[in-house]
Amino acid sequence: MLELILFALVTGFVLSFGFGSVFFALIQTSIDYGYKAGRNIALGVAIGDVALVAIAILGTGFLPNVPNFESCVRIIAATLLFGLGISQFRKVKVKASTSENTVKNLVYFVSKGLVLNVVNPINFLAWVLVSSTLKTYNYSLTEEILFFTICIGTVFFSECLIAYFANRVRAKFSERVIVYIRYLTGFIFLGLGTKFLMDYFQS
Repeated sequence: MLELILFALVTGFVLSFGFGSVFFALIQTSIDYGYKAGRNIALGVAIGDVALVAIAILGTGFLPNVPNFESCVRIIAATLLFGLGISQFRKVKVKASTSENTVKNLVYFVSKGLVLNVVNPINFLAWVLVSSTLKTYNYSLTEEILFFTICIGTVFFSECLIAYFANRVRAKFSERVIVYIRYLTGFIFLGLGTKFLMDYFQS
């Protein structure tokens, strides 16, 4: 049991540093809007992880048979990332925090984390790999559920820490540095979107 818990903790910690669109969105959101917004991004990611894990464990047989489903996902992901990338270059007034934790803010940031997580095929492949590796240890279903619960919990906790420290270091940054961070995040989103489009045309 101790081995399972340690394995889950390490796996969750590693997955939280995927350095994909979610990671950079988490940092940029925490710097722009504060810790609560970053935490809500992490909550959306955790909800997406639960869905991806369920699909990885149960298989994709119960999903509707949509023609060219994978290609559609890539197009949607590329469109989303291009939109987010371009939005980083807009001239906006950066807020120090979101003191009013309204339902609107909660829904927006949770949805953002959820969508960024589930539209990235790499995240699903990562959970499939973890699930396949786990089966080689011959754990029971209860132990597998415990593993994924700890794993997703670790991802959420680690991303909350990332959001917290990103918001803390904001005070040490000038407004110009924050704008540069937004630009960097924008280029990363545009690059990832371009990669998804290239994968689509090469498939």
